[in-house]
Amino acid sequence: MSSADWLSILLSWWPFVMLIGAWIVISRFTYRTKSGVSAIELCQQQLTEMQRINANLERIVAALDKRPQG
Repeated sequence: MSSADWLSILLSWWPFVMLIGAWIVISRFTYRTKSGVSAIELCQQQLTEMQRINANLERIVAALDKRPQG
């Protein structure tokens, strides 16, 4: 087989490979955990928790900045 034949085969299979790759990516993000929560929902929960912790830390820093040095 010549290189042109290989290129033709690769180009003809490319859409199928892309579809399978997209399916794998989508399925990894939408799978359900043992608790029934999807991975995206877990990420959103984790983001919300991180934002809450960040707000608390910012309040602590602001309180420490207001304290007199000494």
